[in-house]
Amino acid sequence: MAYRRLFYAPALLWLAACTTPTKPEAALPMEFGPSTNGLIYSPQTMGQLRHIVDSLNLRHKVCELHPSYRSLRQGQASYVYLDSSDLKQARQALEQGITPEAFGARFPRATVVNDLHLTSYQSQGWDGDEPEAYTVYGTIPLHNQVEYEFRVPGPWPRQSPAAGRWIINYQPKTDYSGAQLQAFYLPAPLTQTTLATPYARLVQYADCLIDTTSQIYLAAAQRRRPYDEKTPPALHTFLTYAHEQTQRPNDDYHEEQTNAEREAQWRALREWDSLRLGRTDRLARTTPRFRMLLVQAATDTASIGATNEEFEEYVARYYSRRKALELKRSRRVVGFCSQDSGPRRHALSIATLSAETVNWETFLRAHLDIMNDRFERQSDGSYAQAERQTYLRELEELDINVPDLMLGISLRIDHAGRNHYYGSIGRLSRALAETRQPRQFEQRLLGLITDPRLDTYNRLMAYYLFLGYNRNLTNEAQQKLNVARLNTAVQKLPPCLVAHAVVKDEE
Repeated sequence: MAYRRLFYAPALLWLAACTTPTKPEAALPMEFGPSTNGLIYSPQTMGQLRHIVDSLNLRHKVCELHPSYRSLRQGQASYVYLDSSDLKQARQALEQGITPEAFGARFPRATVVNDLHLTSYQSQGWDGDEPEAYTVYGTIPLHNQVEYEFRVPGPWPRQSPAAGRWIINYQPKTDYSGAQLQAFYLPAPLTQTTLATPYARLVQYADCLIDTTSQIYLAAAQRRRPYDEKTPPALHTFLTYAHEQTQRPNDDYHEEQTNAEREAQWRALREWDSLRLGRTDRLARTTPRFRMLLVQAATDTASIGATNEEFEEYVARYYSRRKALELKRSRRVVGFCSQDSGPRRHALSIATLSAETVNWETFLRAHLDIMNDRFERQSDGSYAQAERQTYLRELEELDINVPDLMLGISLRIDHAGRNHYYGSIGRLSRALAETRQPRQFEQRLLGLITDPRLDTYNRLMAYYLFLGYNRNLTNEAQQKLNVARLNTAVQKLPPCLVAHAVVKDEE
């Protein structure tokens, strides 16, 4: 039978994990198990990381500012939506430049929303096998606002539509939905600005620390899902031998099994796993065949992208950490469900091996992926997301410039480098609630919100970062104080946004 698990957990563990939701009121457990230092990396790994930081001079990293960073195209807008029978006349009115107020009066069934902040950027999708360029237009929803977005086929226009014009998106009737019309009205053309030097340095610092020429996964990396059954012969031979020698219990799953039988099978596998490494240690010391089969499987080109966590653990322990890291970077773990911890554990093991093999670039990207929960899953329910923690302390323990790094990956720019790292505002706000420098970071975020040199979109990113950060604090008195400070800061935003950005006491 082909070895078909991402790790050595039996099939019934996947089923149990994906059918037993976490109770939201339960206290958060340690996601990756207990540790002696309270971090997800061992003292030895943290020691190696500190050595890397010192040897690469990352503690005092200063990057020369060469690139000029541009903001996204953005500006004030109104939005209209209509799905009634008079779409032809409505579309003609938009093309003729009717104002939003006049449109609402002429078509009373239409939705008309004013005082929105609109952004625009170019993206690419696929039309069959051919790449297709399109332009995305979308708003930033403040309190009690809806996010409005649509895309227009074709490359980004060289110039923004003129003042008083509409960007129109008409969708004809299909078998699944009726015809609909939506559009953005621009009282002034969308504009771009060059990031002022202090903010450009933040982006440059992030690009300097997170090498944009590198990626976590190798170019030929394969996606691996639970129960993938393709196992190369050399890999299958080694795992079969290792399992026979360590007396691994059978884990075949049968629908006719009773719950008691599955529980007994589960307990037997857990007991085997607790003894597994002690047994393989003896095999590696006393049985040449074990090492021979391991090396054959590890060096077999057919194993690239087809390995699993158990095998990679043996490679790192008994053969080569660098080879184990190569194997891990050759497969992308796809989560089976919301509570499948496989993708995050895979990233943790990549980060750990990267530290042990002095590979800073891969380490930092893997750790940031854990922080930002940047993983592929076949399904993902919100109830499971609270358990996925963010681990800012690990970076702060290394004494790199964490505030600049977090802000650098939070700012949004036009035409970023191919491997530029963008952080998730929601996840970063959770992480920053753990910072050892809370008052300093709060002041920096408030400074971004109030600074007219920074484009409005990025000021709103700082606003959301502060808002999410504050909601994750446990000190209610500090939360109330921060809301007052935030409401003072938002008075400096463009006048059309101020009322929507003010946070009410109940929020």
